[in-house]
Amino acid sequence: MDSIANISIDRFLSDEETHRKCLDRHDLWEKVPLINSNAVHNFKDGSLVRFRGMIQDMHGPEYYVSQFHVTNEQTQDKIVKSGKYRDVMQCCNGESIDFDFNNYSPEERYGYVVVSVPGINSWVSEHETEKHKLKFGQDTTSSTSNKNKRSYEEAMEVECCSQDTTPVKKVTSDSSEIKTSSSSNISPEYLLNHPLSDSKAMVCHIKVYQDNDNLKLNDTFEFVGFLSMNSVEQDEDDLEMQTHNPPTSLVPRIHVICFKQLAHCNPLVDEASNMDAAEFVNIKRELLLVFTQLMLGDALAAEYLICHLISEIYLRHDYMALGQFTLNISNVPKIENIDYVNEVYRFLELLVPKSHYLPFTLDNMNTLEFVPKKDYESNRLSSGILQLSRNTLLVLDETKLQEGKLDAAGVRAVQSLARVIKSQKVTYDFNYYPIDYDCDIQFLIFSEGKSMLPSDSLLRLKPDDGCVKTFGEIIEAARHFLKPELLQKIRIYLTKARLIKYELSEQVQELVEQEFVAMRQNGNVTAQDLHSLLVLCRLVCLSEGKDTLDSMCWRKACEMESKRRERVSK
Repeated sequence: MDSIANISIDRFLSDEETHRKCLDRHDLWEKVPLINSNAVHNFKDGSLVRFRGMIQDMHGPEYYVSQFHVTNEQTQDKIVKSGKYRDVMQCCNGESIDFDFNNYSPEERYGYVVVSVPGINSWVSEHETEKHKLKFGQDTTSSTSNKNKRSYEEAMEVECCSQDTTPVKKVTSDSSEIKTSSSSNISPEYLLNHPLSDSKAMVCHIKVYQDNDNLKLNDTFEFVGFLSMNSVEQDEDDLEMQTHNPPTSLVPRIHVICFKQLAHCNPLVDEASNMDAAEFVNIKRELLLVFTQLMLGDALAAEYLICHLISEIYLRHDYMALGQFTLNISNVPKIENIDYVNEVYRFLELLVPKSHYLPFTLDNMNTLEFVPKKDYESNRLSSGILQLSRNTLLVLDETKLQEGKLDAAGVRAVQSLARVIKSQKVTYDFNYYPIDYDCDIQFLIFSEGKSMLPSDSLLRLKPDDGCVKTFGEIIEAARHFLKPELLQKIRIYLTKARLIKYELSEQVQELVEQEFVAMRQNGNVTAQDLHSLLVLCRLVCLSEGKDTLDSMCWRKACEMESKRRERVSK
């Protein structure tokens, strides 16, 4: 009897629909080995595996032979075999493919490049490794418990035959032999092509046979499919061939049988019970205490920082991205022997699933690639820093800006950042024409004066002199305060707050309209000010675990904005 982890391609093809439905069960889906947490070389060719990542590039359609005839060389009997979920047409020893058979069935499949999620933080990876790391023995894919086997058999309610271990010959669709290795003049870094140049990142080339319309660039998915470790013979002078068919030891291929989009990348949330409003308030209180100390005694900055971390775009209307909340914290002090912004970021990456820290140095701005660009020679999309999945925190540290001159590339980088912050769209460079792709990146800017970049909310930090002098001790105290149990709760809190379905009741809308009319009569308040205030109201409510605006959250948001404006006007 086979388990879901050991099912062969032929066994799966015998009843695709039934087997695919089995994976609707969460427990069976989780039984499929996750190669993000396990080295690929531990798996056999044709093993069923799972990969989690972001779509970085789309190769488009390719043709494969779905069915072909094989002749038994002794008996001359002919049988039909399938080329689906394989890179090559396979036949056993003593068999040959009948290339004279003129009824081949060419069908389309679609190729994608999927990279491990950019900016994923170490606590997420460590949790996933602890949960999904397998102990490999002599037989890599057969070590499953009786309980796992039983659950799969119950779902299938059919007997599974043992996997065929007969030696096979492998032939490509154009009948040329497959080489077991391939030489390449291209560096691994070039082939990995990760947006953040993460040396630990993983890249897979995936082949999708159905529902490919649901796959969009930069979205995050979990794919389940059959691993292919065949290496294709290459022309060393053909850059596109080498780029699209890299060594499988470096970039494995997966023939996908099903996939699902990820709403978030926090592995703790699926395991956590529901939080009630009281628990939301208690955890926020603890987080506010930590952030107030990290913000050098500034409680208002701590409140805004919490709101920023749970912000996201909830609606796009015309050219507006409703819900974006880029925060610029200015008046950042210089503290002797301490890199303040970097220390703050080290705490933030402990709390959120995805983040990246970018020092705003002249060298970074002049040399780093920010916008993805189409490389027509290799026919691929060369990645850039701004190719990030939704809800990624990008911390921009302008305090690292030194005297000097931005070159042409640096100016373009600043302009690109400004456009993305304003519109939450990244303009990809396709040489002959630009294409805008929606994004949802949380930009947190630290600066000494007002940032050169735009923001939705400028907050002038009001540091306490005592906190500035003792910031080294504050860091140590904060690390001691954030015990593992509290850390887990805060991580869950930040994700769950964002997932709350927020609504405005008619009664509350009337209250807002009345208040806005009064505000217009008392001062110079614009429609944009109202929009910004409503975004802040939403975030204040979510931070308290509430799904609708009430008078208390409205008053609190108005008070926060009043204090913030007062600081900026000074």
